[in-house]
Amino acid sequence: MSIMRIGGIASGMDTDSIVRDLMRVERMRVDKLYQQRQVLDWQKEQFREITNKVRSFRDTFFDTLRPESNLMSPAALNKVQSESSNPEIVTVTGSPSAALGESTFKVIQSATRTRVVSDDNVTDGQTLKLTDTMQQINGKLSCEDGFEFDESGKFTLTINNKEIVISKNDTLQKVLRDINNSGAGVQISYSSFSDRFTISNRETGEGSIETNDNGNFFTALQMEVKNEVIQTGGDHDIEGRNAKFFINDFYGERSSNTFTIDGLTYNIQGKIDPPEPENGEVQSPPDSSSLDPILINTSVDVEGIYSVIEDFVESYNQLIDEIHGKLGEERFRDFKPLTDEQKEAMSDREIEMWEEKAQSGLLRREPALENMMRNLRTALYEQVGSFHLSEIGIETSRNYLENGKLVLKNGGQDLKAAIASNPDKVADIFTRRSEISYSANLTAEDRKERYSESGVAHRLSDILNDNIRTTRDSSGRKGILLEKAGIEGDISQYHNYYDRTILGVNRQIDRVNEMLQRKEDQYYRQFTAMEKALQQLYAQGDWLMMQMAQFNQ
Repeated sequence: MSIMRIGGIASGMDTDSIVRDLMRVERMRVDKLYQQRQVLDWQKEQFREITNKVRSFRDTFFDTLRPESNLMSPAALNKVQSESSNPEIVTVTGSPSAALGESTFKVIQSATRTRVVSDDNVTDGQTLKLTDTMQQINGKLSCEDGFEFDESGKFTLTINNKEIVISKNDTLQKVLRDINNSGAGVQISYSSFSDRFTISNRETGEGSIETNDNGNFFTALQMEVKNEVIQTGGDHDIEGRNAKFFINDFYGERSSNTFTIDGLTYNIQGKIDPPEPENGEVQSPPDSSSLDPILINTSVDVEGIYSVIEDFVESYNQLIDEIHGKLGEERFRDFKPLTDEQKEAMSDREIEMWEEKAQSGLLRREPALENMMRNLRTALYEQVGSFHLSEIGIETSRNYLENGKLVLKNGGQDLKAAIASNPDKVADIFTRRSEISYSANLTAEDRKERYSESGVAHRLSDILNDNIRTTRDSSGRKGILLEKAGIEGDISQYHNYYDRTILGVNRQIDRVNEMLQRKEDQYYRQFTAMEKALQQLYAQGDWLMMQMAQFNQ
């Protein structure tokens, strides 16, 4: 119900100013609630920033989808490097399963794909356009019969057991595209420069191009078909063949020029033809003694493994700095969030400097973050079986002010030496795996056993998952940090401790605002009553004065 406000008509007082001054004191209570809400909102925002950094760290070094940097995976720390003495002939890439040491590789021939080119010009000098229809093309090709369409104006072409239906109204461009997209495993094209068609298998290796075209399609393209096979033998044709080679004088063949044997992936470069047979006799397999050996050397990729661990150490230390920076940040309790009225009296720079102080130290000594950092530090310090990180050149800083940051001893030289001398030990310290899988619902006993059986990477991963996992445990709770402040893209974004607390403050603000409105209305009612009383008093005074004036007459 609105209150009729009569402002100083009888009294001459500035009623609005008086009420505003009276309410300023009353509004100090709601201002405190607004400031409390702002602090909570700032805390939530800062908490989420840390949560995002923790998640980024976890996703980089403990995510199965990133095997190259996933410290829980042996692949990240069991790197080998292989070198070829003649990379112009063959390059080699090693995998963790490759045997270390030296081997020999001899190339007999590279693999090729079957390719057939029209034996002669296909149009006898006429112009053949990709936009021409098959009916238009039918009269241009240098084949007496041309294409034979059925009554519906179509014919069916089969290539490598895949059927392609061609219509006389199809353009040449469409026909070539349909063949290439048919799944027949071939690529066909037309060159206006040479006036010839070329068709080839997409894959290298021995094999022909089979077709059933009713005897006229490829004939019209100046290609010979015999026993449903497109024949090779022209000057521009290539017959498909396998790659042939020797590894340590053991003969082998593969259909591709890229193949993996015993953990080494070989890639034969360019086209290598077999040596000319002596006396016209072809040996199978040929004598390897006449071939030049290529030396393949496989060794531990010290730099590659070191780089992964170095990145981890640097990222961990950066995370430590950022989180402990917030945990130890100074709190300026005298700098409360500014009200709108206060901001109006300040410059932008003054507001910026004030709020910088007001937002400082909001996560100082935050228990959940302190507990997470303590657990991470413990996981890095404790032994894995009988091994310790210090044995491979990684130790925690002796400066207590650095909060357990990791240090690579001797500038990383000790770690490199450990990798070179015993890469399996280095990998085991990080990647050792327990038979007990991670779960938010493990019993205390199972957690203890999993921890003792796990390497550093799995221990750290478990701690991070306990804090930022988006799945719920049997009690319906997500990760500790998500329960505290939530994270965008998850239901916890709106259901977390800070948002619940802010909701409670909002309810208090609503109640106080209602009370203040009633209080303001009360003040106006009182002033209105006073004005009315004064008006009555003045009216009575005027009447008495008038009566006295009449009496004196």
